[in-house]
Amino acid sequence: MIDFLSNSHWLAPQMDFLVFIQNIRTPHFDFLNKFFLSITILGEVWLPSLICAILYWCIDSKKGLYIFSLYGINSLVSHLIKLTACIYRPWLYDDRIVPVDTAMARAKSYSMPSGHASTAASVLGGLAYLYRKNPILMTLMIIIVLLVGFSRLWLGVHTPQDVIAGIFTAIILIFILNKLINWAESDKNRYLYLLLFVNIFAIAAIIYVFYLNSYPMDYVNGKLLVNPQHALRTSITFDFYALGLVNGCFICRRFFPFELNGISIKRRIIRGIIGGILLLIILNYPVQWVFDEMFQFKIGLIIQFFAGFFITAIYPALFKFAERLYK
Repeated sequence: MIDFLSNSHWLAPQMDFLVFIQNIRTPHFDFLNKFFLSITILGEVWLPSLICAILYWCIDSKKGLYIFSLYGINSLVSHLIKLTACIYRPWLYDDRIVPVDTAMARAKSYSMPSGHASTAASVLGGLAYLYRKNPILMTLMIIIVLLVGFSRLWLGVHTPQDVIAGIFTAIILIFILNKLINWAESDKNRYLYLLLFVNIFAIAAIIYVFYLNSYPMDYVNGKLLVNPQHALRTSITFDFYALGLVNGCFICRRFFPFELNGISIKRRIIRGIIGGILLLIILNYPVQWVFDEMFQFKIGLIIQFFAGFFITAIYPALFKFAERLYK
C-alpha cells in the first residue's frame, strides 16, 4: 500500500465507499459477483466489437460507421488519458480493498479512466443517442452503461472517479463525433480529412506516451506497483486494433460505401453469422505473446491493426463483391 493521505480529501471517501460495497459483497452475495462479472464483459473488447459489427454489417451501415468510429476513437483517447494520469488501482492505495480475484487478475495497468465503463458508454451510450427517439431502447442502453460502471466498483477494481471519468470521456466524444460524421457525409472526401487527423493524433499520442511522458516507479517491499512497459504495450496493442477499425470505417465509407436498403433479412443474417464467426476468431488471437520481445511486439501491432481493418473494410468489401457475383 502507498500513502494517499495527501489526497485524502478526495480519495479517502471513495475508498470508504468501496469498503462499504465490499462488506455487502462478501460473503453473502456471491451470486451478485457472478452477475457483475457477466455485466462487466460488455466493457471488454469482443462483445462491443460484435455489437458494432452486427449494426454495421446487417442493420444500418451509417449508424454502424458512427458507433465503430466512436468505439475506436474513444479507445485511443481513454488510453492516452490513462497513461498520462498514471493513477493506481484502489487496492494499491488502501489495503482494505480486496477485489474479486477474477477481475483483479486482468487489472494490471493504471486505473483512470475505467476502460470498461468508457467502452460501454461509447458503444451503448452511442446507441442510446442514435436511437433516442425510442425511449425504451435508449433507457435500456443507459441502464446497462450504469450497470457496467457499477460493476467495476462492485468488483473492487476501480474507484468512482475512474468510472465517472470513463463515462464522461465517452459522452463528450459521442457529441463531437456525431458532428464530424454529419459534416463528412455532406462530402465523402471529408472522410479523408478525418482519417488524416485521427492518424496524426494517434502517431503524436504514441510518440508522447513512449518517449515524452514520465511514469511513476513506486516500489512496495521491493515490488514495482505497476510496470509502465506492460501498461504501455497493453494500451498500444489495443490502440492499433482501434486504429484499424477507424481507418477501415472511413476508407470503406469513402471508396466503397454499402447500404442495406433492399437487402433481404436472410442475406443480412448470413453476413452477420459469417462475419461474427470471423470476428470472434480474430479477437481470440492470443496477443499476450507480443509482450515477450520487441520484434514480436511490433509484429503484434501490425496484426492488431489488420484485425480492425479487416472487420470494418475488408469484410464489407468481400461480401459486397460476393453478392455482385451472386447476382
